[in-house]
Amino acid sequence: MSMVDEVSEKTGRYFPHPAVQRFTSGVYPDHHALVTASQDTLKENYPRYSRFGTPVTDAVEQEVTRLEGGYGSLCVCSGLAAITSTLLAFLRPGDHILVNRSVYEPVRHFINTYLSQRGVSATFLSSSEFMECDKFLKKSTTLIYIESPSSNVFEVTDIEFVVNQAQKNNILVVMDNTWSTPLLMNPIKHGVDVVIHSASKYLSGHSDAVAGIITTTEKYFSPLRKYLMMAGICLGGEESFSIYKGLKTLGVRLDTQANSASKIIELLSYHPHVGTVLAPQLITHPDHCTYNKYYKKYNGVFSFSVACVSDKKRDEFLAGFKIFKLAYGWGGVDSCIIPFTLTHFLISDPTQLFFRVSTGLEECDLLIADFKNALSFL
Repeated sequence: MSMVDEVSEKTGRYFPHPAVQRFTSGVYPDHHALVTASQDTLKENYPRYSRFGTPVTDAVEQEVTRLEGGYGSLCVCSGLAAITSTLLAFLRPGDHILVNRSVYEPVRHFINTYLSQRGVSATFLSSSEFMECDKFLKKSTTLIYIESPSSNVFEVTDIEFVVNQAQKNNILVVMDNTWSTPLLMNPIKHGVDVVIHSASKYLSGHSDAVAGIITTTEKYFSPLRKYLMMAGICLGGEESFSIYKGLKTLGVRLDTQANSASKIIELLSYHPHVGTVLAPQLITHPDHCTYNKYYKKYNGVFSFSVACVSDKKRDEFLAGFKIFKLAYGWGGVDSCIIPFTLTHFLISDPTQLFFRVSTGLEECDLLIADFKNALSFL
């Protein structure tokens, strides 16, 4: 049996999945039971209200905790909610944070607007600058936020070096591990305090649920859970069950998607119309050595560029794909491609047009043929 498996009390038969219970409020037999439940703010026993959790949510939290090697996990309504709620739970006016420069753009926007308005300042660093992060620490620095490999360009941060500096200064370290999943790397084993996943990506794996999961060490679990319960940031049973099912196939999906990605990367690396391929498994990536230090395998997400072409040529290139879908999502069973712009804070080449790719579970030969067909329009 895996995860949290149920056995019928009446028959003793084994059931492989927890029930998806659709309810808002629990019903109690008497006043004593109701009062006892109302005092159970951390869900020590079963919740009095579905905002505190459901059986399948519990199962997901327990499995992700096991996979990440943490103390406990908490499901929330989106990956971005997992990030913003963690920041809001632990930051106070006057605090300063360090963040990697190529962080997910909505996170950068949240920091520069909402957190800034509330008196929290931030310094954005490249992966190489994080190797000198002690120079950027202030007396008011209370949190370091890492997304590694980072969005679109996959900058890889040397986690143990950052953690070492943070522990010397009693600084909380939070890391977004969505790109890697718990199967490729476990940040807590390297000293990270709080790990975040957008479960909408690889963990659910079918592009049918929006969810986030936070895994913490023992020190930070109760404070964060209290904040989430007070703020009402929770996940429903249907979405939880989607993640539950996805976790069971995560390993085989990652292997298949990584294999397809590696074959396409090989094609692109020698194609005359391709300028550069951004994937940390390539020796040409600036953080290749750091990646090999921490990560066990690769996944199905990478980026590449072509020489800037007219809007007409770009549209013909994208229309040339019959299998790859033009979509922002990634980590699902369907292969996707989306153009993106290197923002001003990254070293960029204005002569290049960039695309992010996520391989799905279609046959690898078909994906390669699809790419060759689209490239013929350039």
